[in-house]
Amino acid sequence: MKQKETELKGKNTFQNSFKRLEEILDKLENEVEDSSLEEIISYYQEGLKLLKTCRQKLKEAELKIEKISTEENI
Repeated sequence: MKQKETELKGKNTFQNSFKRLEEILDKLENEVEDSSLEEIISYYQEGLKLLKTCRQKLKEAELKIEKISTEENI
C-alpha cells in the first residue's frame, strides 16, 4: 500500500487519485475479511485524503469552466 501511496504523490492528478480511491473502495468492499483492523483504518484514512483531493480538483475545474464561460459571454 505504501508503494501505491508514494507513486500517487508524484502524480497527484485527478485520474490517479480517483483510480486509487476506486482500488481502496474495492478492497474495503471485497477484501475486508482478509485485512487487519489497522489496514482497514489505513485504507479508510487514505481514501478520505483522496476524496478530498478529488473534490478540490473538481472544484478547481468548475471554477475554470465558469471563468471561461464568463469571458466568452463578454
